[in-house]
Amino acid sequence: MEKVEERLSITVENQGQKIFGVLHLPLNCDKSAPVVLICHGLAGHKAGKHRVYVDLAYRLARRGIASFRFDYRGCGDSEGEFHEVTPNSHYSDSEVCLDYLSNHPSIDSERIGVFGRSFGGPVAVRAATMTKSVRSVALWCPMYSGEQWLDQWQLVQSGAVDESITKEMMQVDSQQGSFEFFNQFFGINVSSDLKKLQSIPLLHIHGEIDSRVDLSHAKGYETCRGDAQGKSKFIKLPNTDHDFSNIDERVNALEETTNWFSETLLV
Repeated sequence: MEKVEERLSITVENQGQKIFGVLHLPLNCDKSAPVVLICHGLAGHKAGKHRVYVDLAYRLARRGIASFRFDYRGCGDSEGEFHEVTPNSHYSDSEVCLDYLSNHPSIDSERIGVFGRSFGGPVAVRAATMTKSVRSVALWCPMYSGEQWLDQWQLVQSGAVDESITKEMMQVDSQQGSFEFFNQFFGINVSSDLKKLQSIPLLHIHGEIDSRVDLSHAKGYETCRGDAQGKSKFIKLPNTDHDFSNIDERVNALEETTNWFSETLLV
């Protein structure tokens, strides 16, 4: 594989806990590089399923774009426990990471992009509202609201199921979520944040056979972006599930995303 980047192990701190990440700096950049913050999904990690975030970072570096992929607190290598994770803690971690990138000497703080996948979608959208330096957003199979799972949560809240079943229903990839996480989770609706990004270009890629975050979420994004002043691009992949398991379509998504950030950040 052609060497196009330098990978730096990075540690930042939030509320006394360490966040571990990897900063990819392109070698073919004569000046400070634009950067993409990569927001992984719930209970995910900085490499991603099929090492997709590593692949994306490499492709971006080849175009002269830096990227930062990191583990949210309570995930991957970062400090904290999963039962302490909340949407608010993800928002806070994103803000700390954006602040780090904005002050890095090799990064152009005026050309920042944000990428989010699954639950990282609404987190990425919120992150994009945190600074005026964000120039572009790309999302894969992003959550729009908690409506798809609301019946299950109402059953938990009602006390109609016993404690063992309740705990099982609140697990995410065999990790135990908290009531506080789900209380915040079911309050998520990205429309208000999206409306703050009306002039920001947005790419949205969703698999048509994604049952975990179904196409109703894609419809929510499309409807909300209907009158956006910024450029929007919506792509549906016919053979793609939530994990982007179809290799050909995953490569297509990676190419589309790399092209998107090249078009919107290398200006």
